[in-house]
Amino acid sequence: MEVIKDLQRVIVYIEDHLLSDISLQTLSDYVDKSPFHINQTFTMIVGMTPLEYQSARRMTEAAKDILSGHTRILDIAMKYGYRDANSFAHDYNAYHGISPLQTKTHQSMLKIKNRVSIKLTATETEPLNYTLQYKDDLNLVGKNYHYQASELDNHFLVPDLLEMLIENKYVEDFIRYNDVKPNQLFIIRRPLLDGLEVFVGVPSDRYPGHLDNYYLPSHHFATFNLQGELDFVVSEAWHHIENQWQLKMPYLHDDFYVEVYPLDVNFDQESTKVQLWIPIDYEKLD
Repeated sequence: MEVIKDLQRVIVYIEDHLLSDISLQTLSDYVDKSPFHINQTFTMIVGMTPLEYQSARRMTEAAKDILSGHTRILDIAMKYGYRDANSFAHDYNAYHGISPLQTKTHQSMLKIKNRVSIKLTATETEPLNYTLQYKDDLNLVGKNYHYQASELDNHFLVPDLLEMLIENKYVEDFIRYNDVKPNQLFIIRRPLLDGLEVFVGVPSDRYPGHLDNYYLPSHHFATFNLQGELDFVVSEAWHHIENQWQLKMPYLHDDFYVEVYPLDVNFDQESTKVQLWIPIDYEKLD
């Protein structure tokens, strides 16, 4: 499977460059996939972002170096790219919960992260239900944001954006222009070669000067009906998609990924109904 080969290549690259500073953009260029997809697929399958994985592996190897007892802390710090022992000790403590000097006496507290490998496994997990739907094109108004690859390491990038827009009355302003159906709030993610575009807005036939216009082309989508906490509901669905669903129905990469929320969306609610639209190549369906 292509996704497994891509992830294995990312892991090999990280392992070969544990002692170097790497970026998500570097990994993206290496496997010729957008930073968004590299970051998301890796995170959903491995359980951490590529950069978090590199950090965990570095701190693991550093602990092993300390346990070997043949190298000074300062030399180990410099080996892993730190200019001094204090900055190394800070990151070491943040990861392991102990200082480098406590390593030998508190070995049970070490968070050892061994090199991972990717393989297919059988599962009895109930698959998410979805429907295949053709969606007409939409004109929307709202706010458009561009994030660099370096910003995608934030697990809550989109929930944080949505919460900011709600708190600062932007969503309330968008709703004033929702003069056509559907009467819902849209979040559209579109991967870019150097990061991610995120649009938040509503369908509208009006184009106020202080808002951004956005066009969502008509397409065939797999539509997932979700319900859960706003901070996690979409990422949990993506976890399923990356681990199971795309193996039987590969979705289109570097396209429009659409989340649809009620207009009264509120982070104080324990559970919210959300739709996730994943673009598919309808002509290749059996």
